[in-house]
Amino acid sequence: MIPPNKIQAMKLLKQEYKNLSDNPIASIGVSVGLFDENNIFEWKCTLMGPGDSPYSSGLFKLRLKFSDEYPTKGPEVSFMTPIYHLNINYKKSSSESLGHVCINTLNWWKPDYNIKLLLTNIFGLFYMANPESAYGPERAKEYTTNRELYNKKVRYFTQKYANINMTDKDYGDQWDFTYIED
Repeated sequence: MIPPNKIQAMKLLKQEYKNLSDNPIASIGVSVGLFDENNIFEWKCTLMGPGDSPYSSGLFKLRLKFSDEYPTKGPEVSFMTPIYHLNINYKKSSSESLGHVCINTLNWWKPDYNIKLLLTNIFGLFYMANPESAYGPERAKEYTTNRELYNKKVRYFTQKYANINMTDKDYGDQWDFTYIED
């Protein structure tokens, strides 16, 4: 027998998935899909880097994993495409997945939030970062003291990992951010 909270989560996720599929968020380039059409609890999303940001022309894949406790508990969100951003985990660790996204929407999740809001806020990361909750003090320092170099690295790694020709590549846990000055 399926627990009632899982049934509620499934219904809500199916409704949100259909809504986002039928009515994409007009202001951002996002698409949603499922890794397995029989599993509504794991979504794959793509976000286009906005043209007026250092992530311009990048195509970034994300994984959203939901629990039976949705909407009370928010999803786990991680980038599958390597991305140079100080609020996205870029080192393999035991506590958080590679590509884990650190934003207030997830840290302070409320049951009245939805995936449309979440994806819009993740898209906002292309424009801003929070040095107060950075993964790695070196990136926070670079962002606050040498934004030009930080943005140069963003463009470099966006081209290396997120260009349209790389969208099917699976990087697994091989996120190499060795920067080669041109």
